[in-house]
Amino acid sequence: MNDRNTISENGADARPLTAGRSPAGGSRLRLFRLGAVLVGLLPLLLLEIGLRGLDLGRPTDQPGPSAGFNQTLPLFERSGPVFRTTRTHAPFVASQEFPVEKPRGGFRVFCFGGSTVYGHPYLGATAFPKWLELELAGSDPTRSWQVINCGGVSYASYRIAPMVREALQHQPDLIILATGHNEFLEDRTYHALKSRSAVRAWLEDTAYSLRLVTLARHWLARTPTAARPPDVASDHDPALNPNVTTRLDSASGYASYRRDAAWHKNVIAQYDDTVRAIVADCQAAHVPILLVRLGTNLRDCPPFKSEHRAGLAPEPEADWQTAFDLATGAEKFDLTRALQFYLEAAAIDREHALLNYRIARTLDRLDRKTEALAYFEKAKDEDICPLRIISPVAQSLTRIAVEMKVPLVDAAGLLAAKSPDGIPGYDWYVDHVHPTIGGHQWIARALAAQMRESGLLAWSAVWPEDKRLGTYSRHLEELGPTYFADGARRVGWLEKWARRQRLAEETIPNDAPGYARLGFRRLDLGDDAGAQEAFDEALERDPAVVQLIRDGAKQRLSEGRPESTVTLGAK
Repeated sequence: MNDRNTISENGADARPLTAGRSPAGGSRLRLFRLGAVLVGLLPLLLLEIGLRGLDLGRPTDQPGPSAGFNQTLPLFERSGPVFRTTRTHAPFVASQEFPVEKPRGGFRVFCFGGSTVYGHPYLGATAFPKWLELELAGSDPTRSWQVINCGGVSYASYRIAPMVREALQHQPDLIILATGHNEFLEDRTYHALKSRSAVRAWLEDTAYSLRLVTLARHWLARTPTAARPPDVASDHDPALNPNVTTRLDSASGYASYRRDAAWHKNVIAQYDDTVRAIVADCQAAHVPILLVRLGTNLRDCPPFKSEHRAGLAPEPEADWQTAFDLATGAEKFDLTRALQFYLEAAAIDREHALLNYRIARTLDRLDRKTEALAYFEKAKDEDICPLRIISPVAQSLTRIAVEMKVPLVDAAGLLAAKSPDGIPGYDWYVDHVHPTIGGHQWIARALAAQMRESGLLAWSAVWPEDKRLGTYSRHLEELGPTYFADGARRVGWLEKWARRQRLAEETIPNDAPGYARLGFRRLDLGDDAGAQEAFDEALERDPAVVQLIRDGAKQRLSEGRPESTVTLGAK
């Protein structure tokens, strides 16, 4: 037999059954397979076309925490005569709108940053962009001023950069950038998204731009959490919903923060590169930009996580713990002896964040304020879970301002200068990083002053103090009585998170000024009864603290806050 489809008589293998197929036959097979795939996809394609025709399932209508990483999803979309913030960025970015056509003689400012710009733990109505808008309108009512709040909760510089590039297409007269707190938070929370290859990012972003995918995500989001797969569980930040658990609040999120010098170096380098790119984009577009150096709560915020230095052997670690425990006990009756034990522990390991905070607190109570400030700063910088801007990041921002010839507004220095002994605490920060309402007002005033310095606001445009106070009072009154209480609920997640990590005792004041500052914080959050309790405790411990309390009360009146029902008389 010589049939090519059988085994030859001499035992040699015959050619495969398809060996004799012509090239044309192979092409027809490939075309058939491609056609079969297209026929299978045709219903989905028609459904996608139909959804677009009916304008259903728009990707910009689906909120999502990763929106800032998707280059296909804009921050703003046109709705008739105005641009509005897309829902895909909600609730992480405040809802804003502005006219497509800028008014004749109008001045448009875009403010970018994280939750400080957003206004956490309150809302944008008391964030510095709003106070700046009021400041500019009061200083020069002949012009139309609009300050657009583009603050994103937990947004780091990496996600802000594309938002700035988009805003440059909307006729801005000024860009304000206040970022630096969230660099390490975002790098851990969104590491998988940030590390995507260019091809994978394009494929995923393109998929998320489909109406079918958007509707599927919306349906999954409506499914009870327990029934959802892990990758679609709610990620909403507790700043907006205190009942939702964040990745940081989970054991795996907290545990992912470890001492890692190389990681720190890479995050700082990325921050430097990103901010430089943002400045360069603005300069290329001939749009002025102001940088803002943000500050932190040093006095009343212990570090979130502490670890011993790398390579510490068990025996010296045991000696460290003995000295630390002796110091803890001695703090109750002999501050000098407590400091001695703390310093003995520091001689073994001075990189432990909580130890540095304890030393700072002890020096503060011993009235050695300059030394205390240095240790408070070191406690912040050694925090294994750095949710406050660390010194290398702040220094990077300062270098960028100098080298790229960009004005820098030092909000950190401003609020520190207004704090007793130059050490900010609850007197100017509501929690670990977010300024009080008065703090936001002063930042706005500093920005307006820099705009005068830069020629963007006339020197003759000055807002009389009495008119400023009247505007402040009316604006705050319009917010209603629950506004501040809502802020208290939003900030509650941090306290619960810190308590779970056994840091509750570190947040309890241990002297009269500490209770006074706690009273101010409770006033800021609408808790008059709690404030009265804290002030009473402060006066019980040291009646001389009454002057500090009265000065704080006067400051709050100057902010336009209604007079409190708290009684501040000496005992």
